[in-house]
Amino acid sequence: MPNEERLTRMRHAMQRERLDALVLRLPENVLLLSGFWPMIGATFLVFPAEGEPHCIIPACYESEASASLWKMKASFYAYGVLGANPDTAVLDMLSAIARSHRWKRLGFEGSFEVAAPPWNTAEVIVPAAQTRKLLETVFHAADLVDATALLQSERRTKTPYEADKLRLASTISSIGLKSFEDLVAPGVSGVELAAAVERDIMVHGTQKHGAFRVRAFAQVAVGPDETAVGYRPNEVSTARRLVSGDVALLELGVVVDGYWADRSRARVAGKPTDEQLRIFNIVKDAQKSAVEAIRPGASASYVDEAARSVIRDAGYVEWFPHITGHGLGFRYHESSPLLSPNSPEVLEEGVLTSVEPGIYRKPSGGFRLEDDVLVTRDGAEVLGPYPMALT
Repeated sequence: MPNEERLTRMRHAMQRERLDALVLRLPENVLLLSGFWPMIGATFLVFPAEGEPHCIIPACYESEASASLWKMKASFYAYGVLGANPDTAVLDMLSAIARSHRWKRLGFEGSFEVAAPPWNTAEVIVPAAQTRKLLETVFHAADLVDATALLQSERRTKTPYEADKLRLASTISSIGLKSFEDLVAPGVSGVELAAAVERDIMVHGTQKHGAFRVRAFAQVAVGPDETAVGYRPNEVSTARRLVSGDVALLELGVVVDGYWADRSRARVAGKPTDEQLRIFNIVKDAQKSAVEAIRPGASASYVDEAARSVIRDAGYVEWFPHITGHGLGFRYHESSPLLSPNSPEVLEEGVLTSVEPGIYRKPSGGFRLEDDVLVTRDGAEVLGPYPMALT
């Protein structure tokens, strides 16, 4: 089994919570325990604490599922074709599973309010009231238990198998960092930069080192007004064109076969001012300081302070309004860890976090430098390392 450690860890966690099985539908959680990243949210995974898992999959995606699914039972049902009744088919398949077991406590995704998109990002299917009603009907003899906290806790620490997948995602994201670096120039707009970055990642990243499905989400703010609010969770790419001396700020999410990378870079079109160069170097030093502080046993607040103190000592701390980093891996942004001033969390081996200090102010513009960092036994590993240059 490619990721036996993950399955063993989850089963131990389920036993501690006295869960007989999990029934999962979110693509990120199906991926976690099956190896298959669903095209849409119409796949169901029944994962028992003991026995063989069972994946119920739309038949139109059988070839993709067969290429990636780990060893388990798979059933396929008609979907997206004339005469198909997916709801009835899933009900019947789940009912057959329920009849063959005497499960008393069943975990489900009861309160995921943020979800990673599947491959088809244009239309996301998420479990809600209808899914809960289905489970109550099928598993009427069992207590339904919200397993959201359990799943999020277990996802926090990645296995060696998952770390390799995340290294690949970050390596492929570097294709976009290079495109951004090469294309920033006077006269280029934010939307042109974002489109070029996304195109190059998909064209040159697909099939690279075995990557099958690659997608990029690039956002580029340009100029002092747009980048000065670059601390927001998302940038807005516009048709505004760079003029000489403007900064361009790239926020980049990349997903490779369901595993995520999150990167940021800043670059000046033309010659930077002395103040821009100073701010860039402060942010670069802050990022380096935070990475060097990462190790097993370090507190998240300690890592945040390692970055924040560099910016504070330089006199710019009021222009660094956000946290230093967040968890990621099975989603663009995960809830743990949070590298923030008051975080009580402690890092351990296998945790993946972004490190992304920034300074945002007019007239210089906004600057953020972000990499994904894996906590290792010996300290920190920057995934997909790529140089940081202002011009």
